[in-house]
Amino acid sequence: MQILIIPIGFILWYFAYESKPINNDEVTSLWEKENYVKRTKLLNILKESF
Repeated sequence: MQILIIPIGFILWYFAYESKPINNDEVTSLWEKENYVKRTKLLNILKESF
């Protein structure tokens, strides 16, 4: 019986994990903007060095 329950539990966990809503709040958008700025700065530094 446990042989069936454990795989079914993993499958249900996977579906629950995939169906989580994406948080589009103000903090997330600010964090994404900051990371975008950091990435572009790093890319510019790399481009200037070559």
